[in-house]
Amino acid sequence: MGLLDWLNPLQSITGALTKAYEAKLAAGNDNDRIAAEVEIENLKARRDVVLASVNDPWWSPRTIMGWCVAAFVAKVVLWDTVLGLGVTPNPGEMVWWIVVTIIGFYFVSKSAETIANSIAGVLRRR
Repeated sequence: MGLLDWLNPLQSITGALTKAYEAKLAAGNDNDRIAAEVEIENLKARRDVVLASVNDPWWSPRTIMGWCVAAFVAKVVLWDTVLGLGVTPNPGEMVWWIVVTIIGFYFVSKSAETIANSIAGVLRRR
């Protein structure tokens, strides 16, 4: 996955959806056709999630938590560490765990989804 896929995940999903439709049309037997249909449904569900998240209001919990963590990391890393213009007192271990969990959600969930889809694809072929 390239950098542009992170910036525009809808484009990568649309490309994969096109390939899945082509695989369905080129399917030589029912098993291949059914596997392509399952992949199409999975990609449609992913597309719907991306489209729904685009329309999240600014007050949705996911958006607020994401921006709070982004502001916190920008303050600690950029302002305090890189520019040396301030000092943030240690907010405590619980805050750091929350920050790591939210960052993990945003960045690791895509990798986990890719791995799960790969495993599901192998299992479907059997």
